[in-house]
Order: sequence, then structure tokens, then C-alpha cells
Amino acid sequence: MSMPTIIRSLLVAFLVATTLWAGCGVSEQEDFYAGKTIIVYVGRPPGSGADLAVRSFVRYWQKQIPGEPTMVVKNVPGGGGSRVWNLGWDKKNADGLEIFFSPVSATAIIIRQEGLRADLSKMPLVGALMSPNMTFARTERLKRAEDLPNVKGLKFGGQAPAHRFSILGRLTLDILDVDYRNVSGFQGASDVFNALRRREVDIQTAPLNFYRFTVEPSVVENGEVIPLWYNPVVDEDGELVPISEAGDIPSFVDYYEAVKGKAPEGELFEMYKVLLPHLNGIVYAAFVPPDSPVEAFEILRESFSKLTQDEAYRAEERKMFGFNLPVISSRQGTKIIDSMTHAPEHVRVFLEQYIQQGR
Repeated sequence: MSMPTIIRSLLVAFLVATTLWAGCGVSEQEDFYAGKTIIVYVGRPPGSGADLAVRSFVRYWQKQIPGEPTMVVKNVPGGGGSRVWNLGWDKKNADGLEIFFSPVSATAIIIRQEGLRADLSKMPLVGALMSPNMTFARTERLKRAEDLPNVKGLKFGGQAPAHRFSILGRLTLDILDVDYRNVSGFQGASDVFNALRRREVDIQTAPLNFYRFTVEPSVVENGEVIPLWYNPVVDEDGELVPISEAGDIPSFVDYYEAVKGKAPEGELFEMYKVLLPHLNGIVYAAFVPPDSPVEAFEILRESFSKLTQDEAYRAEERKMFGFNLPVISSRQGTKIIDSMTHAPEHVRVFLEQYIQQGR
């Protein structure tokens, strides 16, 4: 047999073997989940924004998983959002049939909130989504966005003092040296907004999709409310970067430069940059228990990533949120979660004191 013939024979054998190996891999993935049911736990009540977001995602996700298993969403609210993570952390003999998909409280992780037993840095992260947020105000108190720093006695409407919207809202106002009073304790963004409409508060920080679907058509278009800024994201190099989803709303940094005539600086702004990837980097995150089968985790991670590129789901997501939620990869998200878990002591102390001041 000539050398070219030998080479061609070896090449054919290699291609056949590769095809058979790839076929076995797909078959094994299908066999793992075929005919099975995956329970997806969300730590919010039925009908909440997080519940609706997870249910929409799951409806498309099950079609992307080889074997097309049935996926059932189960609500486990309570514990300030900690209950769902504790449930996943305490799970023994995990079999890959349970996913814990819920909003993550960076604050709870950083300050080691009492009641949160779970160490999310040791739970495999399947994937995550970010939900941009922004700040807006009533025009009754300020006619133009740039008037904010000069208005006295404004009332900021916040949720729980440890909530990311409360912290980011207060922190940006403090960096701008705005004269305001914090009014906290509202149960959700809708409750704060209702108080805003009743003129009980003047300023609110809320999800961008809430602004697009609720605030903009009801009180922005008629001139009662104006947008101020959105909080940018932090890339893997620690740089503040804009988000296209905000449209013509300026980032907080751009807003500051426009009204102050210089770039923001100082201790509070440095803390803002440190906290931003934690408070604003991950919102909806999907984890599996610590001892889940590696094969199951890899299948779920790959299918999660694949789904975020699926145009049918992206169209549904745009219909629900007004834009596509920025995707956080498993690798990037794991890095963010780890940095929350091992945040420097001065960051933890600052947060604890800042939360206490907001009570």
C-alpha cells in the first residue's frame, strides 16, 4: 500500500471514529435528561418580577437541554431571599435534577447576613443575567435633570436599607452631595413608585425594565417624571462601561461630569466603583448544589449559554423587559460571586455602617 493510500485510510478511520465519538456524546447527554423532571427553585413569590422572568426563561430552556426534560418552577420565598440558597446548599446526594435560580443579594453575601448559611462561591454557577437599573425624579421638585444638586429637602424612596436599589440610590446622591432625606421600608419598586405618584417621595432607583414599561408611559411622557442616570456595569478589567439598553439616559459618571464639570472622585466614588460589580453585576443567577454531577452541570451550563443566543427567547425577553438582559458567563459570574464572598474587611464594614445609616 502506497504512502498516500495509507494516509487516506488513516484519515478516513479518524473521521469515522470522531463522528462515532461525537454521536456517543450527544446520545449520552440525551440519555442523562431524557424523560426526567428538573425542579427549578425561585426565591420569590408567584407573580413577582423574578418569578415571571425565571418562568419565561425555563419555558425555552427545557427545549435547549438534550433529551428535553420537563422543567417545573417551584417558589420558595422567605428569609430575605436566603431560603432558596440555603435549600440548595443543604441538598445532599444531588442528582442534577434541581436548579436554584433566583435574584442574588450581594449585600447579604458581603456582610455575611444572619440566616444565610449557603456559600455561593462553592455552588457551581450555571449562568446569570444582569438587570440594569436607573434613577428618576419628579419634575415638581426639579424641572431639569441638571437642577438636582441645587434642590433642597428632596425625599428618596427606598426599599429595605440593604437592598441594592436603596444602596445605589443613596450612594449616588451622596456622591453628588444632594440634600435629601431617605424614606425606606417599601416592599418593592411598585410600592415606591406609588408613593412617588402620591408625592410622598421625589426620587427612586428601580430596574430599567420597570422604568420602560411602567414609569415611562405613565408619568414620563406627560412630563411628571424625568430620568436622571443609570448605573453602569464594570468589566473584567474593573473599568466602568456603558450599557446600550439605557438608550439616551446618561450613565451616572456622565451625569456627574455634566452637572459638576469634572469627573467624580473621592472616597465615596471609589467605594461606588468597588461595590458596583457586586450590586449591579449579577441579578438572576442559576446554581446547582455543591455535589451535583459534573456531567449535569456541564449540560446545564452549555444549554443556558445557548439559550441566551436563541432568537425566539430573545424576542420573548424583549417583549417582557423592553431589551435583552446582559448575559453573565459562568466564568465571569463565578469570579464576581467569589469576590463578594471574600470582599475586603473595609468594604464589609462600610456596607454595614451605610446600611445602618439608612435604617
